[in-house]
Amino acid sequence: MGRREQIDVGPSAASRWSRCTASVKFIVEHAAELPEDSSVFADEGTQAHEVAANLLLGKGVQPDTSQEMLQHVGVYVDHVRSHQAPGSRLSVEKRIPLFYLNSRNGVVDAATQTPQALYIDDLKYGQGVSVEAEQNEQLAIYAESIIRQWELIMEFPQSFPVHLSIVQPRDRNNPAAVRTWSLTRGDLAMFTTRLGAKAYQAMHGDPTFEPSDKACRFCPAKGICSAFATQGLTALPPTARVIDLPDPGALTREQRVQVLKAKRVLTDWMDAVLAQEVSDLMAGAAPMGFKLVEGRANRTWVDTEAALKLLGNHLTIDELRPRADLISPAQAEKALKGIELSTKFENKLQSLITRPEGKPTLAPEDDKRPAIAVTGFTKL
Repeated sequence: MGRREQIDVGPSAASRWSRCTASVKFIVEHAAELPEDSSVFADEGTQAHEVAANLLLGKGVQPDTSQEMLQHVGVYVDHVRSHQAPGSRLSVEKRIPLFYLNSRNGVVDAATQTPQALYIDDLKYGQGVSVEAEQNEQLAIYAESIIRQWELIMEFPQSFPVHLSIVQPRDRNNPAAVRTWSLTRGDLAMFTTRLGAKAYQAMHGDPTFEPSDKACRFCPAKGICSAFATQGLTALPPTARVIDLPDPGALTREQRVQVLKAKRVLTDWMDAVLAQEVSDLMAGAAPMGFKLVEGRANRTWVDTEAALKLLGNHLTIDELRPRADLISPAQAEKALKGIELSTKFENKLQSLITRPEGKPTLAPEDDKRPAIAVTGFTKL
């Protein structure tokens, strides 16, 4: 967890800075105003990468690793191992100087060099946003950087095959856990030439704001960025660029279509503005029309394996795991309706259910829920 205090043109943010070059310095200049850049999801992803690296290196896994994580990470590990062949060379969590900034290192999840091809594999443990391999700047940077290091001691023909893969086993939106972008060394060099130029522009040139879906989606500064806000507002008809929005029935069809086209951008901008206000309140700003309250949180299992074993006494595996993950406590209670359960079973079931602390959320000052005391409250 921490603030963004240095120019960041790292691979993981390449989809942003390669499009909106001004975002790099803007984030640094406004670092003190931005929400902190850690989350429970990022921490979970870090753990998954550690588990994956240990498995690939034959070190075993930590005792507290859940079976669910092992199952998902196993998909990635199996894919990486599928490249192994006589004469192959596997590098895991390899630190490599970036081809456009040698003073900065990137960390490649897995790189496999064989006599026939180069494979770069990147584990994504998130489940809400699908990550594609095709035209993926982060993967391309990893591949170009590692090839340039290896080219110091060996040759890579322009026709040499390069396979760049995203492995996202928990993706709720795409059933294909492995997505691969296959190209040649020559194609890769052409693609990364543009990235190198964009990195230089962001650090030393004349950067420009270029808001777009890919550039702004995960930008930490979009809540205070006028370019992002303007992207949505300029799409609206002049009569709609006020706080008192006109009656939808008063808009022409052409105006209505323009509003609909701007809906996603405006929604994203409002979400970012909300996150910015939450960040300010968490930092100790005085409430002004809104306050922080504890948000609702869904019940979860204290011990997934114990819950699976207990529920298996009454439910089938298809009922317990309609998808990869175990059903939620609420879904379990619904599935158990109509089944005669012992008091011992019900007590045990309740002991395996917990309701985590709700994430701080914004509410009007007159909301009946008590305001959160920021002192001593864990930032999320």
